Amino acid sequence: MSSVLVTLWWLFFWTALGLCLGSFLNAVVYRLPRNRSLRDPLWSFCPTCKHRIRWYDNLPLISFVLLRGRCRYCGVPISTRYLVIEASMALIVLMLLDAFFIGHVRAGLSHSEFGLTDRLDYDWPIFLAHVILFACLLPMSVIDLEHYWVDVRFTNLATIAGFVLHALWTPRHSSEWIRPFDTTAIVSLLALAAMGIVWVVLICEPHVDAEELGESEIEEPPPAPAEVRPPRMPPPSLESPSRAGGWIAGLLLVGTLLALAVDETGAVELRHTGRALLPLLLFFGFVVWESTVQRPSDHQIVDAIYQERHGARRMALKEFAWLMPVILAAAVGWWIMACSGGLSTTLSDALHARTGIGGLALLRSWSPLYGLATAATGYVIAGAVGWTVRIVFTLVFGKEAFGSGDIHLMAAAGCVAGWPVVVLGFFLTCGLALVGWVAALPFKRTRALPLAPWLSLSFLAVVVFYDSIIEWPLIARAIDVARLLFFDVPQFPALESIR
Repeated sequence: MSSVLVTLWWLFFWTALGLCLGSFLNAVVYRLPRNRSLRDPLWSFCPTCKHRIRWYDNLPLISFVLLRGRCRYCGVPISTRYLVIEASMALIVLMLLDAFFIGHVRAGLSHSEFGLTDRLDYDWPIFLAHVILFACLLPMSVIDLEHYWVDVRFTNLATIAGFVLHALWTPRHSSEWIRPFDTTAIVSLLALAAMGIVWVVLICEPHVDAEELGESEIEEPPPAPAEVRPPRMPPPSLESPSRAGGWIAGLLLVGTLLALAVDETGAVELRHTGRALLPLLLFFGFVVWESTVQRPSDHQIVDAIYQERHGARRMALKEFAWLMPVILAAAVGWWIMACSGGLSTTLSDALHARTGIGGLALLRSWSPLYGLATAATGYVIAGAVGWTVRIVFTLVFGKEAFGSGDIHLMAAAGCVAGWPVVVLGFFLTCGLALVGWVAALPFKRTRALPLAPWLSLSFLAVVVFYDSIIEWPLIARAIDVARLLFFDVPQFPALESIR
């Protein structure tokens, strides 16, 4: 009975945390595009009557039901988006908890038989890193859907969390996680150091022309994240999914919570695939629904890309020039590890040096540098994929082909979840975005396509089903080909053991 109560406690705790995160993200989604501070005022308020919302009217999901979806003071209907974002964030947290600790579908994590508490005790850093990542991707996706605008402050937060929490999380059983070989780790660390130097040079340069660096009206100058430029005009009012969509999200959250409780307590054995697939289908439906809404930003982003087409190739070449020091640093790292026996051995030993701190189970076998190298490898390779796509296709088509904000998103996801998740997710994004565009075509025709929601949805799907995806015959063959083409690169843990 005690183990059942502990399990229920953790499930309700993480559900409540997800709902509270979703409630905060609602404020973020509303205020940031309108250039309003998150600290002033500190409390929530009704967008219509500006009345302060009391705490008992601000309880996630519950207050929406009790108030019957209307403001207590002015009676104006509350946007269903608030309900959807709260339920979606809680669903995402439960999906991650399920994949990591209940469904046991991810290798490299503790499968302790002593219950959820023991598993969280060993692997909470990597779980928390993923929660932070998707808590950043959710508002980014909502804002991008409405304004074609990617705020790199979200990706910066996710990246910092990835480096810090990966540095903490290096238990021996995590060797089956997505870990780099020594050569790739050293190459990535040197490339990251060079990237930091380039970033410092960019922000310290006295007279930088934003247009020359390729800054658009919507996105940031690459490769350094700068402050976000507010929109030229106030954004349109919040569009809402239908009330039915909000209630479906709430009911699915309750159903998922019950399913996890039943499965973890051993009352009934349920399949992980079904309970993870239903929320993904719901999220897909939400993205398609929001994609059908006509917005002024649909034309603004197309006009901005069209106006900048004459300087697009020059912009791409300038970005490539800024990336050259990073490429050279990576080449030096590869040369050191391939040609310098003594130095490469010293670097490998330093990379895997282990220490221990007190009686903390998490830090009994701690390799902080290897943890940092894991995050750096994901960040560098995922970012390299994005920059390659952006530069090559911009040069080919003569107009901006891939947003720099989306590259920051990919790099942050790679830092937390690993570069294979980003690569697989990128290809899945192409398919999902095409299907979603076709589904929305009868309702809205536009040449612009916000990628942040599709990238986020794809990364979530790959994180949840990663071990199953890499066992597909086509994916397995692609992995074998990649192993033949690239020597001493990070391997996929389901195929062979990782150092």
